[in-house]
Amino acid sequence: MGPAAWIWLSLLAVSYAAFWVWYGGRGRPLTKQEGDRLLARMEQMHGVSRDDAPPGSLTRNLADMIPHDDGGEFYAVNLERRKGGAEALAAEKAYTRDLLPILLSRAGHPVFVSERAGLMLGEYGRSIDRVAIVRYRSLRDLLAMVTDPRMPAAGAHKFAALEHTEVFITRPTISFVQVRLLIGLMAVLLGLAGVVVLARG
Repeated sequence: MGPAAWIWLSLLAVSYAAFWVWYGGRGRPLTKQEGDRLLARMEQMHGVSRDDAPPGSLTRNLADMIPHDDGGEFYAVNLERRKGGAEALAAEKAYTRDLLPILLSRAGHPVFVSERAGLMLGEYGRSIDRVAIVRYRSLRDLLAMVTDPRMPAAGAHKFAALEHTEVFITRPTISFVQVRLLIGLMAVLLGLAGVVVLARG
């Protein structure tokens, strides 16, 4: 291979290494001081303290998660019941438009979105229209997103689109969602294609 091919492969390797570091997922746990600071910012932004927030609220649940944080990635499972009508659909599109830049900038992204097609066991599923699973790089990133100045407007669109939503946090035991592997394979293919093109040139 000539010098140009080596430069091309080196650039791809450096870019992939930078992506690996940015995508993260194995960060340091939140300290109590850092968690309290982020919670205080969230309370100020949303105008409710964790003591006054009702059971099941975002503020209380995130406060409960902080002492158990391990700094790692996790997945939020959203169980949603949607509102009907054109206004709700427009609000849903506005929410997606506003949320995605905030989410993607912190290496978060949707993993799975699906409409309910029927029931297999139980009855609770009748009240669910859609399931969405979202990857978060860390609890620190989630708290930073919640306190992002753009989030109140995005949240207003969300609640205009949904009748009800339940969200719980999971850490995968088995997962075939391998974003790093997928990006790595794309980098290999780009590398090979670039070497071929440069060799012909």
